[in-house]
Amino acid sequence: MSSAKGLFKLLAAASILGGCQAPPAPTVRPFGDNKFWVIVEPLEYVIGKTSDRIVVPQGFVTDFASIPQSLWSLGLSPHGQYSRAAVIHDYLYWAQGCTREQSDRLLLIAMKESNVGKFDEFAVYQGVNLGGAGPWRDNATERANKLPRVLPEKYLRPYDPNMAWPAYRAYLVTEGVVDPPFEQGPPYCRYGDSSQVP
Repeated sequence: MSSAKGLFKLLAAASILGGCQAPPAPTVRPFGDNKFWVIVEPLEYVIGKTSDRIVVPQGFVTDFASIPQSLWSLGLSPHGQYSRAAVIHDYLYWAQGCTREQSDRLLLIAMKESNVGKFDEFAVYQGVNLGGAGPWRDNATERANKLPRVLPEKYLRPYDPNMAWPAYRAYLVTEGVVDPPFEQGPPYCRYGDSSQVP
């Protein structure tokens, strides 16, 4: 047996025995400008060794990690190892069923389970911890104004493949598209009371 195969088997066994529940890669389709993406099938993240799961619904629109372009030269971009956790965090910030603090710590837990490096984990978590209040408020305002961010199946593909998300969203509003109701205080929120993987 080659050493690479042996290492792979060892890592797979450690993952199974340790109960690792890393967030899966989302299946996404980009909008015309490649800045926003729509989830084309539900993303289910089982938290740690629990049976509780966060389900990002089909049709949710994400920008992955909202990292300013000025930080990309430091190796931080919207599509790093943390991007799966970032999609979950985007959803938590939109649905607002958990508190903002719980949502940020759930991001941290998902990053730990995604094997994000310590520097990136620290930088991304500090970024949302220090700068997340504005996006949290903006999301609450957009939801109150009935701007959709979860697309019904018939609207998963824009009629024009070059269309950017803001223009498509404006079209959806004219079509009367609204988000489904979101559960308030779902059971998984309690794991965000700590930053430890349960």
